Amino acid sequence: MINRLAVSARLSCALLCILCLAWVGQVRAEAPLILNSADFVLDASEHPPADSAGWHPQALPDSWPVNHPAAVAENAHGGWYRFRFSAPAAFDPLQAVYLPKLGLNAAVYLNGRLIGSGGRFNEPYGRHWNRPLLFLLPPGALSPGQNTLHVRLLSHAYTQANLHPILIGSDRILRPKFEREILLRVTLNQTASLLIASMGVLMLSLWWRRRRDVAYGYFGISALLWAAQSTNLYLREAPLATAHWEIVINSSFQVFSAFLLVSLLRFSAAGGQPLLPLLWISVVASPLTQILVPARHYLTLTAFWHVFTLLCAFATLLFLLRAAIKWHNRDAGLMSGAMGMVVVLAGHDWLMHSQHFWLTRPNEFLEDIYLLHYSAPLVFLAVGMIMTSRFVHVLNEFEALNDELEDRVQAKHAQLQDSFTRMSALEMDQAVAEERERIYRDLHDDVGAKLLSLVYRAGTPESADLARSALQDLRDVVSTTQQGNPNLAAACADWRAECEQRLSEAGIVLDWQQPADLEAYDLTQPQAINLGRILREAVSNLIKHAQANHASVRIDLETGVGGGSLSLTIRDDGIGCGGAAPRPPGRGVRNMEQRAMRIGALFSRESRVDGGCEILLRLPFAAVQGSGFSPPST
Repeated sequence: MINRLAVSARLSCALLCILCLAWVGQVRAEAPLILNSADFVLDASEHPPADSAGWHPQALPDSWPVNHPAAVAENAHGGWYRFRFSAPAAFDPLQAVYLPKLGLNAAVYLNGRLIGSGGRFNEPYGRHWNRPLLFLLPPGALSPGQNTLHVRLLSHAYTQANLHPILIGSDRILRPKFEREILLRVTLNQTASLLIASMGVLMLSLWWRRRRDVAYGYFGISALLWAAQSTNLYLREAPLATAHWEIVINSSFQVFSAFLLVSLLRFSAAGGQPLLPLLWISVVASPLTQILVPARHYLTLTAFWHVFTLLCAFATLLFLLRAAIKWHNRDAGLMSGAMGMVVVLAGHDWLMHSQHFWLTRPNEFLEDIYLLHYSAPLVFLAVGMIMTSRFVHVLNEFEALNDELEDRVQAKHAQLQDSFTRMSALEMDQAVAEERERIYRDLHDDVGAKLLSLVYRAGTPESADLARSALQDLRDVVSTTQQGNPNLAAACADWRAECEQRLSEAGIVLDWQQPADLEAYDLTQPQAINLGRILREAVSNLIKHAQANHASVRIDLETGVGGGSLSLTIRDDGIGCGGAAPRPPGRGVRNMEQRAMRIGALFSRESRVDGGCEILLRLPFAAVQGSGFSPPST
């Protein structure tokens, strides 16, 4: 049993080794062939040169500005590469030739047969400086054994012609590489261009509605120029001749960069005034110098302008950092993060663009794609976040102002409602006053005249006194209600005159006492009427029942920090409040108590020890301030 297991294990291991070797062999057979050495000849012919042409060995990658400067000096020139390689006996029937990186345009021939071309070789030239080429090999074009591959490369003085190692292999292996490069170099740039153009339209629409926000206009122009300039990354055929197109593309880089940097400085309020003149100068100087410079110096000039723009971007970054750190500018802080990435990616692209100036053997360093255009979403994201923050801040302020406005409107509405209520009350009071005035006029003219007639026609002194008292009541009512708030001194004068007349007719001597500063006090109409009638009723009782010879009326004012009071004291030397036979208070006394309660006064009536009766009325200030009684003004 053990021997059988051991044999099975050995067979399994042998089978696994065979499968592994077969898989390794298949992988090696399917691995693409890399062609990194060739023969090269400068030749502008349309078909592969003969073997007798001046071919010389050339390693790839091959940069023309370094290795073939004579061809670069001409406006347009061509060269041919010849590759000789051996194909395996068995290979995938669907083979392809892959050119991962080249410039400016190329055509491929296999064994003298045209396999594919990148486009036009006359103006405007096909442009593949930033996109790879993949050509399928027709059946029978690749034969087992020795094969020859010719590649025609187009050069121009305004471009950087180059050719990198070429791959030949199965299409299912090379096509994913090709599609990946198309995605990174073309599709993503097309998407970024669409995003940039959309943001530019949005910014220009904002500026159109708010002309004073110039930063929006600068940013919108910069975004549209950036989107137009980025078409150079994926456009296969330019609408202009190559020289004109390169001038437009390279000079537009300085133009959109200047507008972008100016807009960022203005948008974030980061200062940078010394930098602005240089940026505006580059907008004019860059296109002008590129138009005038000779073709052999064009690449050097563009390298200068690109490094100038890179330094300006770095200076803008410093201004943003200063505003963020020193001035605590949050917008500048957010913008400096995006701008820092822009500077890094722009530096990378400049090193790629200008490496033949500072490397002896270029293309061995920075073998990558151009990255600057991928930084556009970062810039627009920062701007969008700042705009969103500002919008939210303004919206919050607007809502707060709206709430405050609503509160003010409600307060004003309440005030208007209160004013309307008071006006309605005033109108009603005025109507009542007018009607009362008419009634009082009629009473004065009719009833007053009749009472006066009764005074003169009365048969007895008591009847005359009663008619005279009724006439006085009528006059008090009419005179008091016709004025506003009666003055206390004037009211006391009227009360004194009436009391002296009535008491003197009854043979009673009056002693009237009052302070000298009563002019400073006013009474309300109810207070004046009720105080006068209480005093009149007291005098009437004194005349009828007291059997007195002397009477005194005293008015006192007591003031203090917490308030005070007005006191009215009426005394006589008669038989006392109850008389000889005490009895409950009559109707007159009850009327006086009710009148006192009506105006918030304290009323007392009692007999004196030394004889006579005393009536005391105390009107507190606190009880009457709301009714119109006012303390003296200071």
